[in-house]
Amino acid sequence: MKATNLTTLSALVLVAPLTAVAQPANQTNAAPGFDDRFYISPFATYTWADSSREVDNNWGFGLGFGKPLNEWFNLELRATHTEFSNKFKNLPGWAIDGKNKVTDVGVDGLFFFNRGKFQPFLLAGVGAIQDNYKLCVNGWCDSASRWGFMAEAGLGFMVPVTDYVAFRVDGRYRYDSNRSPFTDSSSMGDVMVTAGVVISLGQRAAPPAPKVTKTYELSADALFDFDKYSLKPTGRTTIDNFSGELNQFNYDSIRVAGHTDPIGSQEYNLALSDRRANTVREELVNRGVAGDRITAQGYGKSNLKVTPADCAHAKSRAALIECYQPNRRVDVAVEGVTPKE
Repeated sequence: MKATNLTTLSALVLVAPLTAVAQPANQTNAAPGFDDRFYISPFATYTWADSSREVDNNWGFGLGFGKPLNEWFNLELRATHTEFSNKFKNLPGWAIDGKNKVTDVGVDGLFFFNRGKFQPFLLAGVGAIQDNYKLCVNGWCDSASRWGFMAEAGLGFMVPVTDYVAFRVDGRYRYDSNRSPFTDSSSMGDVMVTAGVVISLGQRAAPPAPKVTKTYELSADALFDFDKYSLKPTGRTTIDNFSGELNQFNYDSIRVAGHTDPIGSQEYNLALSDRRANTVREELVNRGVAGDRITAQGYGKSNLKVTPADCAHAKSRAALIECYQPNRRVDVAVEGVTPKE
């Protein structure tokens, strides 16, 4: 019987990692990763009892109820019950019948190394343990029941199978402070292996939407008169429309960049582009954008879209100004964009 028990436990321990490896690449129902749902965890346990208990090793059962608190840590309430038979019950010439029922209730902390397809963890816990003892020898019976302090530590692993179910195995050492009349030792310690499932409760929370950066190009000719940095009426309308679009989503910050054409010196164009960028910034702040979330900078003619070579065909200043029009712009980068709920 003992060999059968050990063989079964060994098979359970080996099956879980093989299950993780065998999951097909296109499987979509398994969802490893941090999952903050409450869960219940029914399990079977096999206990190698402390020798001083003078009982046979045996199977038991239990139930856990827990919740992941963050990516690394679960907190779990757990109860286990096992009934042991007296190891001397089959002595020739003796009529011996004895049971030692052990029930523990505790709180465990589980520290996970990762939340992938194979999730190893360490565990530690404290709680209370009840030893319920009854022994009858040749018609004479004795019994006792006592609660004591319990502590445990161990390690295990979990393998997600679907969005709602995971397979779990752990091994632990359990300290039992109870002594007489259960044993002559100062305390008892059992080694336990458990195997069971973790069943998540409720729907899994959808992952947060990824943050993106949206870039807008505002034509400087729509915002300003040529060689000016004060907004004209069409410019105010453009800023109003853009501000309304900003209100449709959440964002972290805004960068405003002013650009000019190559007509004039770099120093002049740098100053003009900087004033235009700050004009747009001030208008957005006036429309509700937090000042500490928006920056403005001018780049002058350093980022040309249309070069002098592209406009070599222009024979007049007016034609040159028109050819260079794509260069005169204000770029607005909105960073950390997510949809509003």
